[in-house]
Amino acid sequence: MAQSNGNSVPSKGLVLHMLDRFLPTDPAARHRLHVWGFRVLAVADILIAVYYFSYRYTATLNPDALWFAIPLVLAETYAIINTLLFIIMLWRPTLRVAPPAPDGASVDVFIATYNEPLDIVRKTASAAIAIRYPHQTYVLDDGDRPEMRAMCEEQGCGYITRGAEWKGRARHAKAGNVNNALAQTSGDFILVLDADQITAPQFLDRVLGYFSDPKVAFVQTPQHFYNVPPGDPFGSDAPLFYGPIMQGKDGWNAAFFCGSNGVLRREALFQLGLVTYVQETDRRVREALKHLPDSIMDAEASSRYRAAATQLSAEAKQAVGSLKYGEPLGAVLDRFQRALGEAQRTMVAGDLSQIARDLADVEAMEQRAGSSQTADVATVRQTLESGLLALSHEVSRVAAPPVDALGIAPEVGKALQVTTEDALDVQPMATFSITEDMATAMRLHALGWKSVFHPEIMAEGLAPEDLGSALGQRLRWGAGTIQVLVRDNPLTKPGLTLAQRIQYFGTIYSYFSGFASVVFLVAPAIYLLFGISPVAAHADEFLIRILPYLVINRLMFAYATWGIEVVRGEQYSLALFPLWIQAIITVLMGRKLTFQVTPKTRQTGRFTHLIIPQIVIVGLLAVSIIYGFAGIMYGWRTDDEGVLINIFWATYDILMLYVILNAAEYLPKPSPRTAPAG
Repeated sequence: MAQSNGNSVPSKGLVLHMLDRFLPTDPAARHRLHVWGFRVLAVADILIAVYYFSYRYTATLNPDALWFAIPLVLAETYAIINTLLFIIMLWRPTLRVAPPAPDGASVDVFIATYNEPLDIVRKTASAAIAIRYPHQTYVLDDGDRPEMRAMCEEQGCGYITRGAEWKGRARHAKAGNVNNALAQTSGDFILVLDADQITAPQFLDRVLGYFSDPKVAFVQTPQHFYNVPPGDPFGSDAPLFYGPIMQGKDGWNAAFFCGSNGVLRREALFQLGLVTYVQETDRRVREALKHLPDSIMDAEASSRYRAAATQLSAEAKQAVGSLKYGEPLGAVLDRFQRALGEAQRTMVAGDLSQIARDLADVEAMEQRAGSSQTADVATVRQTLESGLLALSHEVSRVAAPPVDALGIAPEVGKALQVTTEDALDVQPMATFSITEDMATAMRLHALGWKSVFHPEIMAEGLAPEDLGSALGQRLRWGAGTIQVLVRDNPLTKPGLTLAQRIQYFGTIYSYFSGFASVVFLVAPAIYLLFGISPVAAHADEFLIRILPYLVINRLMFAYATWGIEVVRGEQYSLALFPLWIQAIITVLMGRKLTFQVTPKTRQTGRFTHLIIPQIVIVGLLAVSIIYGFAGIMYGWRTDDEGVLINIFWATYDILMLYVILNAAEYLPKPSPRTAPAG
């Protein structure tokens, strides 16, 4: 594997090399200079933006075309808010220097796989075994394949798959696979890898030192790929995210765990799993109380169940508080289990007492009824005795209560039936979102744990080799991120700092760009084809206000991404507008989402059918450009400045969208694919 320079950025051009001669040689001094340079540009950008938008909202909205003017100004507002979030994120980026690794730490390396080819997993396992720091390697085979088990025996690494307890239960994809392995291993730290990630031998030596801080929950390293074709046609590389963005989030203790190439602390994961279990039990109890069927229970029974549930809710709050104050996990779990069992026993014992009283009443009925009603009374007795037998079994069952249910007898209905579909009570990795990595990181931060982003490439994997696979992967990212907003909104989640709320929300917010992109893309066509302007201002006075805003904004972004190739990422950010909209609609409409493993080999065929909206937009813009030029040439348009400005934007949009049109038709040159040297 090629050695990284620690910044994971492409080589700098000649101009940047020349500028380097005038910069400090000390990395810390260069970092401070870069940060302060960005802050100066950021403040200038904000001041000019305030001036521009005050003018934009008060003097430019065309009252004759508000249906066009309002969406455009709202799209611009979305963009400036996104810029503000970007500025906040990069206000205090970190400069990490790896501390020395400790001696004697126990580490498990997890290689998660489902249906990836055996040869790919073999290479990953071989590289993982070769990591220099002492560790144990496990292949987590969610496909339960005999040939994979045989390969692990051949390689000398552990093999873990799901047991019988998972049959018929929710599997939770990769998160469930990792949780299953966590329950069967004991390493203090866990390196999680995808099936195709080839690790550097020094991986653990470079990151374990950060855990000398006992509050660090995980260390994330960049994702990098060794099979990206020249030109990166599918936008697989993410040097902006695994560079300035993650370094910026790291400065606010809000770096993400990205699903692989990260090392996590077992203690932090299990604390999270236990807290989540207790909170979910409390939530289910409260939900059950809302539907307590008072109509089929007497007042005494209703009061008894409510009292037991209320006590259990109080125990749940106490358990969460104890965990946050550092009480050992085992002690907290043991106490909560006892409280859960006591609640079960109290309710069942109450039911037994009630049935005993009912049986006594039946005996009195028998004596009064005589022979005429013997059959009816016998039926009542039989029903009550059956209930008594069932409840007796229930008492025996809760003598050593499980931690996954709060059950009561069926004779009183499903008044407080609290069950789970999970095979494991404690789920350390978050399972409510298909982007389990971001959700887990946010919950760890909410518990007060710290995170670290180490910017050195420590593993290289396989990127999607066709547009269909790339789009499927990005749809999963987008939908999973929106799931986090819906299920665990960072703006209202207890425990997060204000800065962490902003950082998590900023990532979620970026996925709403599809709606603004549609407005920006169709705006030039509307003007060129129909002559309708969203702006009620002369072109000259509008330009002298918007140009400084656009120039300083681009200058700030260029400075922030110094030496990084970001054009492909910008193109895909715009070109994927239908995908981002689809992700939001899918989640908000409650459609079923499933985790799909990204194919590790190229899928055959062309993928033009996947980008129909982009093709339509490009065609519309091309027609509008031709029409606009024709209007100037043949004299039926007198607004030459407006036409030329919108032709410029239409041309820019086509150039940005061309990347995805090209990707749909991309066919690689035949060449052998080789993994990096270990």
